[in-house]
Amino acid sequence: MGNTTLLVLDIQNAIVDIFDKSITDPYLKRLAAAISAARQENINIIHVVTGFRPYYPECHTLNASFSGIISTGKFQEGSKDVQVHPTVAPLRHEPVIMKRRVSAFMGTELDMILRSSKTDHLVIAGIATSGAILSTIRQAQDLDFKLTVLRDLCLDRDEEVHRVLIDKVFGRKMDVFNADEWIEKISGEKTA
Repeated sequence: MGNTTLLVLDIQNAIVDIFDKSITDPYLKRLAAAISAARQENINIIHVVTGFRPYYPECHTLNASFSGIISTGKFQEGSKDVQVHPTVAPLRHEPVIMKRRVSAFMGTELDMILRSSKTDHLVIAGIATSGAILSTIRQAQDLDFKLTVLRDLCLDRDEEVHRVLIDKVFGRKMDVFNADEWIEKISGEKTA
């Protein structure tokens, strides 16, 4: 049996700031609790953020997901936009991977890091359910990872899309837990 890694997707300042604080404050509190529990149980944690080089050489004008970013000047490497939100800041030994596409796997070293740590089970949290979460999960399935999705630690601007993905897509193919259920599960595995 391999290892489990908690994959925290796009919990960076520019993305968290899109949402109202009435949504993000309780969300970040739940996420911080899950990260803390993972650390206590020696579960690997990898943070993934979206960012681009100056002048956006990675953003093709035909890519509807990213072409609009160029005019905003946001999401540039080294800027506050791409820093992991301070509420869930990584520890020094926790990798932070910069992605330049929607999936955390596309064009990054994520798969290599996961294989090097003998990870075979990914636990997924982050923003947005219809973006990074969906794209990363689909690619992880193709790479034969076991998957768990943390329902209340995935967030999307469209609540209905979030619900459909969690309940009707992810829920049929992988484990889906709320954060408190997952924390209880990983804490109980040690004593079971």
